[in-house]
Amino acid sequence: MDEKTMLEKVRALRLADLGDAMDALGLVNKGSMDPSMRPIRAGLRFAGFAYTVKLVQSQDVAKKCSSVAEYIKELDDWCSDTYSFMSGLVDGQAKDKVIVIDMDGYPGGIWGSEIAMNTKKEGLVGAVIDGACRDSYECNLEQVNVFCTKRTFNHVYGRVRGGGVNVPVSCAGVLVNPGDIVCADDDGVLVLPRQHVEEIIEIADAVLKADQIKRARHYKDLGYEPDETLGDAWKN
Repeated sequence: MDEKTMLEKVRALRLADLGDAMDALGLVNKGSMDPSMRPIRAGLRFAGFAYTVKLVQSQDVAKKCSSVAEYIKELDDWCSDTYSFMSGLVDGQAKDKVIVIDMDGYPGGIWGSEIAMNTKKEGLVGAVIDGACRDSYECNLEQVNVFCTKRTFNHVYGRVRGGGVNVPVSCAGVLVNPGDIVCADDDGVLVLPRQHVEEIIEIADAVLKADQIKRARHYKDLGYEPDETLGDAWKN
């Protein structure tokens, strides 16, 4: 199955169906991120291939700056290291990717409104961060896709440094390898190991169709109008 078809099929399924399929393969809880990983607003849903980033808590002491100009220079120098992962999200490389950032839950604001829009323009599907997002109000106005375990107003300056890109990471209790499929919706975040994706899709599709048939009967019995969650089951 090619990557485009794989993503199309995954995006047509609920995390509930995909999670059930993983259970059926004996992968109970293997891809389920901790419930502390939450969307910054209701209704977020996306899936893409993992672009993994490791950040580590800094052991350096931040310099006391004597002027705004000095602070801006120090900030630029610091961010050139911490945000070095951005080089892998330009020139079409971000398309169909979900950035997965392992900060070990540290509350530094690695993601905010400007970087979120910048990467959205590059085609990034969304961000999943075991750490913090800031500028939450602006991020929601801009309709960017972010899941995180923390919220903060703090910058990463003086707090975290780069630790690796496209390496296996642990994010909210789940091992994520580069290229795994990361799925997110209101229920949380689920990681599909690349080697099992085709089996997961096959089982999840059967689970969804069976559920739609049952719910379509309930809709009719209760006098509900059909909606998109029922697929073609309403016609039966």
